[in-house]
Amino acid sequence: MKKLRLSLIAVFVATISCQAPPVSTPTPKASMAVATHTAVTSKISSDPAIEKIIQPYREQLQKEMNTVIGKAEVDMVRGNPESLLGNFAADVILDTARHFGHVDFAITNNGGLRAPVYKGNITIGNMFELMPFGNRIVIAKFTGEQVEGLITEIVKKGGTPVSGLTIVSTGGIVNASIGQENFDSKNTYTIATINYLMDGGGNLESMWKGNIIKDTHVLLREALIAFVKKHRIIHPQIEGRIIIQ
Repeated sequence: MKKLRLSLIAVFVATISCQAPPVSTPTPKASMAVATHTAVTSKISSDPAIEKIIQPYREQLQKEMNTVIGKAEVDMVRGNPESLLGNFAADVILDTARHFGHVDFAITNNGGLRAPVYKGNITIGNMFELMPFGNRIVIAKFTGEQVEGLITEIVKKGGTPVSGLTIVSTGGIVNASIGQENFDSKNTYTIATINYLMDGGGNLESMWKGNIIKDTHVLLREALIAFVKKHRIIHPQIEGRIIIQ
């Protein structure tokens, strides 16, 4: 019995000795971060090592941006109710979209046309300045009633770039034609535009009501570049697409 008791005591002592000692958690010490303010201005000198790295890329980019792709025979500036720059952009949208199927007319917004294109050589850089955004050309279906609301909104807001659509508003009486046909509210129309206007952008709320049936995945900027390369000489005209009097 005495041997059994001693054995149990030995096992108990061995068990206790095998347990890990308690771990003490150190108390975190507060530290203070020192922040400084450095204004990034032209007064900061360039780093020669960094300049050496980026210089080849800068030269390559400048060469591409300065590439002449066509010529403008007139100054193209945006404006309402109709403008040369707006007609140019809308014509490009319509021309590009029709490679993907039937389209009745095209519409875009002046706000997306960010820079004029002046008479003379047109470079790739000019097209990036005109359209710096990644807007894609899309094709959408609209009911006649929806298009009627769109026409009314265009007149109220003083115009917008269009191609294939003619609107004449005289003393509050509005007449519209699409292509060679008079507008008919009973018809369904296919419109080419940019995804920005369909996704709730811009100020034409009527555009938000259509249904996109085809995303061409063509950037408007790339379409502009391709159009200028193809036609070489760009000479849009004021054609009376939108007349408000």
